[in-house]
Amino acid sequence: MDKRELTDLDGTAAVAAVLNGKVSAEDLTATYLAQIEAKNAHIGAVRCRMDEAALATARDIDSRRRAGDTLGPLAGLPVLVKENCDIAGVNCSAGLAFRKDRIAPADSDIVKRLRAADAVILGLSVSDPGAFSTRTADVTHPDDPALTVGGSSGGSGAALAADMCIGAIGTDTGGSIRIPAACCGMVGLKPSYGALSLDGIFPLVPSLDHVGPMARTLDDLALFWQGLTNKAGASDPSLAKRIGFDPAWIDECEPPARNALMDTLSRLQAEGVDCVGLALPPLDKVLEMHSQIFTMEAWRWHAEHHAADLDRYPDIARKWFAIAETLPLEPYERARTRRAEFTSAIDQVFDGVGAILTPTMPCDVPAKTAKTIDIDGEPVDYTMAMVRNTCLFDHTGHPALAFPLAAHQPSGVPVSVQLICPKGRESALLDFAMRHFCS
Repeated sequence: MDKRELTDLDGTAAVAAVLNGKVSAEDLTATYLAQIEAKNAHIGAVRCRMDEAALATARDIDSRRRAGDTLGPLAGLPVLVKENCDIAGVNCSAGLAFRKDRIAPADSDIVKRLRAADAVILGLSVSDPGAFSTRTADVTHPDDPALTVGGSSGGSGAALAADMCIGAIGTDTGGSIRIPAACCGMVGLKPSYGALSLDGIFPLVPSLDHVGPMARTLDDLALFWQGLTNKAGASDPSLAKRIGFDPAWIDECEPPARNALMDTLSRLQAEGVDCVGLALPPLDKVLEMHSQIFTMEAWRWHAEHHAADLDRYPDIARKWFAIAETLPLEPYERARTRRAEFTSAIDQVFDGVGAILTPTMPCDVPAKTAKTIDIDGEPVDYTMAMVRNTCLFDHTGHPALAFPLAAHQPSGVPVSVQLICPKGRESALLDFAMRHFCS
């Protein structure tokens, strides 16, 4: 196959071609390294290339295949790993200036899983420094340089959109897998809290941090999830029977997103899925809870572990740290109580529905330099607007899947929706999404 044919392969086809010998892992890897070489100077999504190691891994996969060895479920799949996830012997800084010369001593758990599945790691994708922001300012949107790629896994989202990899790893503390997926027209899964170990990943807020897969399509994401977890997709009638939605979460969206979500609910209803209105926690209260917990716990962890370097953190982090130092304890404790109440409320929602459908973002992809975003006619701080629909599920720990619909926004980027399901049911969630949203 030529270069174009190789990059046109989806993940399932690429792995199958490697397993049956129609495509060598080395050729597939070389093709994606060439894509990075050609595009990264403009897009800036890849921080560190691992060409030599990647090609060595690919050659080993090809050699083992020829010898008749059993290969892993992601054999030859070209992936990028967010730079806050350690890869042994590689400069893994989490994008922070005071860690710029740090060489990781060992693989993070997520990298161990990739290696065990025979994925090929092409390099590190760019993160917002320390994963604090939702902007990833160093990365250029592949479709329009005026747009944000989201964050903090913006390098992973942009690299997927630019065909610089087939799969990517992101982390998510308030929406940092799902927001870049939405901004770049890609797919991302924030798994259940604790489903994938955070060992070897630089923390942001340990009580909220998640690591998970990103991909170009739902099919690729399902393959990726299965390869990382050894959990095959499973149909679940209870999940597919009833889908819940909160009209208030949809009504405040800009018209393209609002119309696309309502059309989606109508289509699901026509396909035999009972779509029922329900009340989720009010978004303003969710954001108040999130900002209290995020700010206080981020400051506590980083002040305890990196006290000497606090003045070298990014501006947004230093701003939050300064606020946290003056916050009384009582509002934080109230926020923790409210988090427990919200978690219980979402658990109870799942007594009546199998999944929840929401917008991933209430707005079109914002400008890269936006300071505020209009929500229901009112300007809202950029960061708070971006995490508005996503951060709740970092607190409750429920799996949340973001993926594009067919409808496009004025930016040209598809409307993104979010499906949330009970904890531990990621495979059933992916199965439902593929059956109802893959043409």
